[in-house]
Amino acid sequence: MIRIFGWILCAVLVPVTLMAESDERFFEIQQTRLASSDVFEIRDAIDKLTFVKSSLGIRDIISALEGTSHFPTSPRNAPAVKFYAAQALGKKGDKIAIPYLIKTYQKESNNIPEHNPQKVRTWKDGVADSSSPSSPYFYDDGEIPITLACGEILRALGSLPLTAESESTIKSALTSPNFYLRSSAADAVYLSGKTEFLSSLLDTLGKETVPYAKISLLSAVVGLERLPNQNYKSVLESLTNKDPEVRAKASDALRRLDFRTSAPYLEKVIQSENNAKVLKQMKSDYQFLVSFHAP
Repeated sequence: MIRIFGWILCAVLVPVTLMAESDERFFEIQQTRLASSDVFEIRDAIDKLTFVKSSLGIRDIISALEGTSHFPTSPRNAPAVKFYAAQALGKKGDKIAIPYLIKTYQKESNNIPEHNPQKVRTWKDGVADSSSPSSPYFYDDGEIPITLACGEILRALGSLPLTAESESTIKSALTSPNFYLRSSAADAVYLSGKTEFLSSLLDTLGKETVPYAKISLLSAVVGLERLPNQNYKSVLESLTNKDPEVRAKASDALRRLDFRTSAPYLEKVIQSENNAKVLKQMKSDYQFLVSFHAP
């Protein structure tokens, strides 16, 4: 009987031991890949660490966000790495990342001019896809500028539990001289779900002149108010804006607001939309609004 019990115990312990060794090896591999000189390999390692269910690996992602100060020109310091690391930290949802996100944002955003020159790109070249709010910047993955990385940092801060420091950082970004950072701060406010931000949003909205930033602010206001008021009507009107990026942002706002009454408006503008990426998004948003889904 004792022999049988011992055999059962071994049968249980051996798989557990092998599993622990396998997990340890997994993290060792990702840590090695994070030290690579290939931005895309670093991105893939970050992706793999993002979807580990536990908090294991979060320190490695934070290290990727911070980069290496000893070699300023190293690919490990590329804005693209900071972009994907910030995105991952927002998904992980662990507040341990907050001070590191703030520190990196403060360091990098100081070097961002009021307006960045934009490369002429098509939708297919950009990072404006399902993994990130649509952006007026179109770059290949490896060329993502620091402006986009700082925008992702702000959205990550909005996704995580708010602290006095992260709230202050987001509010400050609402008045940034760079329109994309103002837009990203608006996204962060919406993601935080804090209606206490409404007065700051409305104040900034009243002064905003850049169309993309304006629709971002308006989308955040509508998302927090959740009322069929004039702000909501303004988002509906933005569906016919001459700027395709504004139309896409308006469509996204209607999806996350999730008012079924928005569906007929989307259905109508879909008939005349001539931008392939915007059309695809509008159709997806329309199907979401008319489909049955958990609230």
